[in-house]
This record gives sequence, C-alpha cells and structure tokens, in this order.
Amino acid sequence: MRAIRLLLAVVLATPLAACAPADSPGLPRCTAIERLGLIAQAVPSASYVPCLAQLPAGWSTEAFDVRRAAMTVKLVSDRAQGPAVSLRFSRSCRTAGAAPFPARTLGGRTYLRLRTLRPRFAGTLIDAFPGGCVQYRFDFVRGQHIALMAQLQSAVGFRSRVQLRQELRHRLGVELRS
Repeated sequence: MRAIRLLLAVVLATPLAACAPADSPGLPRCTAIERLGLIAQAVPSASYVPCLAQLPAGWSTEAFDVRRAAMTVKLVSDRAQGPAVSLRFSRSCRTAGAAPFPARTLGGRTYLRLRTLRPRFAGTLIDAFPGGCVQYRFDFVRGQHIALMAQLQSAVGFRSRVQLRQELRHRLGVELRS
C-alpha cells in the first residue's frame, strides 16, 4: 500500500509544471487529470473534484495550495474591486443559514449564504455533494455583482471522481485512493 501511495505521489507530482501554462499556476483545468488526481487525493471521500472549466476574460487564479483534507485557491477578477474569491475544497462544510440555489452537480446541492447586500454583495456560495464540499467566499461591488457571480460559476466546473479514477487507471496505470 505504501508503495502505491509513493508511486502515485511521484506520478502525480512530476507533471505539475507541464500541465498548466506559466501564467496559470492555480486551479487546474478540467482536462489536467494528473493535477486533478492530486486534488482528489486531498479529499478522498469526495464524489466530485473542482476544476477550471473556463476562465473568463479578466480572471486569473493564484495561491493554489493542496494539503491533506483540503485544497484552496484564489480567483481574481480585474473587474472585481476588492478581495479575491477564496475557494476551499474539503470533506464537509456548514450550510446552516444558507438558501438553496440551483444545483451544479448531479446528486449535489448548491447554497448561497449572503453576509451583506449593500454597499457590497458579499457571502459564500456552497457546492455540497457526497463526501465533499466547495465553498466560494466572495465580496463584490454592487452593480457588477450579477456578472461576476455568473462568471465565477462558469469558471469552476467539476470532474466526477469515478470518471477521474477510470481515466487515471487507463492513461497512467495509477489507482486513485478512495
């Protein structure tokens, strides 16, 4: 078992620099299975893994950090006057006080918890699914907030853990830990 983990660590860590352009050191694209495998190992219970689906014009990612039991990344928009969106992927999160929102994953639930509406539109968007959760803490200027929320939601997509496991096994001969 230890040998499998070591092999997985080597295989998944080696191509990290080659999988993303130099100007995109953050959240990997949904097609970068090696880097997504690394994220999946951080939260082995999660049925989905967050990924970069489409980075809207003016957005970038930074401060990508994968650790045991969590992954964090910052999403920055040149149109959002204020702090970056903080994305955190973990096993679970608190949804108390959050209102239901249209679900973004099959079998999952999405919630919105607003902290303030004026003068800024700030709060947390939550994608909860079996074994995992993604929280997006945002703080946008009113007036631009509708477009920024739509861009944020289109930027972050999800890969099914089952599909990722099959692709890693087929393409690299690597088993993803559950």
